[in-house]
Amino acid sequence: MAETKEIIIAVIGYIIALISPILGIIAGAIIFFTQRDNPFFNRHGKLIIFVAIAAWLLGIALVAMGVFKAP
Repeated sequence: MAETKEIIIAVIGYIIALISPILGIIAGAIIFFTQRDNPFFNRHGKLIIFVAIAAWLLGIALVAMGVFKAP
C-alpha cells in the first residue's frame, strides 16, 4: 500500500496534468524516470503523462470545433 506522501504527490501530478498539460507531461516524466524502482510511482507516472496528453488533445479539439477561442 502506498504511503500518504506518495498519494499526495500522485494527486498533485494529476492536478498539474489537467491544469497545464505541458507541465503535466514533464511532472509525469520526472516521477516515472526518477522513481523506476517504486511500482506505485512507475504506474502513476505513466498515467499522469497519459492524462496530460488526453487533456492537451481535448483542448485542441475544443478549439478546433469552435467551442473555445484560441488565446
